[in-house]
Amino acid sequence: MKAHILGNGPSIKSYEPSEGYVIGCNFQQHPVDVSVVLDVRPFHVYLGDRSVFQNKPIITSVYAMNGMKHKNLEQELDIVYKVQYLDKYVSAGHVAAQWALDNGYTEIHLWGFDSIWADTQETRTDVIIMRDRQQHDLYIHWREKWKPFTKYNITVHDTKEGTQLKDLL
Repeated sequence: MKAHILGNGPSIKSYEPSEGYVIGCNFQQHPVDVSVVLDVRPFHVYLGDRSVFQNKPIITSVYAMNGMKHKNLEQELDIVYKVQYLDKYVSAGHVAAQWALDNGYTEIHLWGFDSIWADTQETRTDVIIMRDRQQHDLYIHWREKWKPFTKYNITVHDTKEGTQLKDLL
């Protein structure tokens, strides 16, 4: 089974929908089957615009739901999975990849994950939630978190054709 995981880096513009299950990280301009939202700030955006998660199921974290408990979002959202604990530097992309693997997806395509192959952590999400990252080396830590995934069939679309994750790390 094939899954496409959509990040928010500049290269997401090369994504063209094709066959497979689509997992979006935070906010997506493309249609998705499920969204991964791990932090409280995207849920604040959702409170102002209920369409930002495309009315699709959500993979989230206990941390985010605890932070939004006063808004009763758990009753409103279709939460398909809650991550109990997040290691430092684990991103929505890492959680999406692990969830896809755990659910039987054997071919995974990463789109918009520029931080894997370029020294950048630019993301559209930061613009939407108005976050100014004070730490400028996150891409180094994110890459470390991708290393355990190199044993799987994961293609990073640094080009249209893509490159195997194991060949980039």
